[in-house]
Amino acid sequence: MKNIAIIGAGMTGLSLAYNLQEHNISIFDKSWRPGGRVSTRKHDNYLFDHGAHYLSTNHSVNQLNEVITKYNLGQIIDIDFATDYLKNKKTRKKIIIGQNGMNSIPKSIFDNIKVNSYLNSKIIKISKNSNDLFSLFSENEVFKDFDYVLICIPYLQSKELSKDLIDFTKIVNEPTYDPIHTVMLSYKDNNNINVKAGLNLHKDISFFMNQNIKFNELSHDCWVLNMSSEYTNNNININKSDLEKYARSIFEKTFGIKNEIRLIKSHRWLYAQTKVSYNSISKKNWINSKDNKIFLSGDWILGKSLSDAWNAGEKLSHYIKILSI
Repeated sequence: MKNIAIIGAGMTGLSLAYNLQEHNISIFDKSWRPGGRVSTRKHDNYLFDHGAHYLSTNHSVNQLNEVITKYNLGQIIDIDFATDYLKNKKTRKKIIIGQNGMNSIPKSIFDNIKVNSYLNSKIIKISKNSNDLFSLFSENEVFKDFDYVLICIPYLQSKELSKDLIDFTKIVNEPTYDPIHTVMLSYKDNNNINVKAGLNLHKDISFFMNQNIKFNELSHDCWVLNMSSEYTNNNININKSDLEKYARSIFEKTFGIKNEIRLIKSHRWLYAQTKVSYNSISKKNWINSKDNKIFLSGDWILGKSLSDAWNAGEKLSHYIKILSI
């Protein structure tokens, strides 16, 4: 049995923890909850999936399907979906959502695996001692004697944390992300918008989705809008009130909304989705130290979806098992 530290409790970190349960696993995350960008936000009595919105029914990661079924984590719903709203292209689409918001998927996986967990613990340094074991440092604590350290946070943060332990000079092309501004809106009454989700609502809004189809307890009409990556890049530091006013005006003009708004909030995801994956430029499924003790992984390895994140962890876990025999 090896002592393994996993930094990052998003879907890749949870995939690694799930697949390496025969070892002594300690999982660290700077957030108070697991899930990373699979995030469900609550404001007063309003609920919004403002990170990952859904899981495709046709994703090809068999193990993720098995885990969702094993722990009864998801439900399939059939919705009216705009494949391109600006071009009036619409269809019926089956999607997988969490039983109680998308974050309930990683939260339930986290609750069902046997690991040592350290939430609200941002790791700021990793060092190797004379016994070839690793220590992790947060601002207030030191965690010692790990055989492996698996870092599953956004690439640039991973690189900064491991730069003294991994030679990055050979990585000529690096994975990149798109940032996304997300806007959450709630209206007093139902706006009776038939299409419940879709792409390309506007040149500056790449995605929109109704939240009432996910949360039966919502008494108000709730929506999430994703601004396009181009708009976000061009307005990366926009004042929140200006962003919210602009997104709201587009949404209300598009659907002719005169309804009273009850809440509007926004959030900037700086590393929202993978733009160029590491595998696409290197054909490799992780980045590792020369001694095969420090590994970097995440959704940025394979792609931008929730299933890509799980798949990246599953692939790395198979290699860790071989190394630890």
